[in-house]
Amino acid sequence: MSNIRRFQPAKKATVCFKNNCVTVYDEAAEILNTIAITAGLFIALALVAKAIK
Repeated sequence: MSNIRRFQPAKKATVCFKNNCVTVYDEAAEILNTIAITAGLFIALALVAKAIK
């Protein structure tokens, strides 16, 4: 029983603009997720800097 592997779904990211959506998988999904997280951090930092100013 030790050789049974759990099913791991493919990484997936969906980007939508207006009525068009594109879904990517695996490495491209990881890259898109990294870009989204980075953009979110920059936006949060900008909002904090603006609030302090």
